[in-house]
Amino acid sequence: MNCHVGVLPDSELLLPVREAFENKEKKGKPLAWIRVYDLPDYVYFNHSAHVTRGVGCESCHGRVDKMEVVHQVSSLTMKWCLDCHRNPAQHVRDKSRVTEMGYPYNAELAAAKKRVTDGNIKPSTNCSTCHR
Repeated sequence: MNCHVGVLPDSELLLPVREAFENKEKKGKPLAWIRVYDLPDYVYFNHSAHVTRGVGCESCHGRVDKMEVVHQVSSLTMKWCLDCHRNPAQHVRDKSRVTEMGYPYNAELAAAKKRVTDGNIKPSTNCSTCHR
């Protein structure tokens, strides 16, 4: 249930998610997902590499807590990814707050820059990082 334990846990729209989760526990039929974000097969992406460094969910996925129907907000183009890799502080937050929606990035920019420096966060811009 990950996010939906705390995000709209009683929403009627999420009833299929809750039912599928309960059925999974009983070895029932899994939820049929509709993919919102889809990278080409030649692109490698690792969520944990980003989350463990403090990149918040909303940096890529937007304010899903305010979406009636989840939709893609980021282009996921190579330029979009490289812009972030070249300037990661704009998306780095305290690791304990990666799932928080509405994070005050502008107010936290100095702290984010310190996290990048102190954490030795240096995202690679080498082609082989994402193209494997």
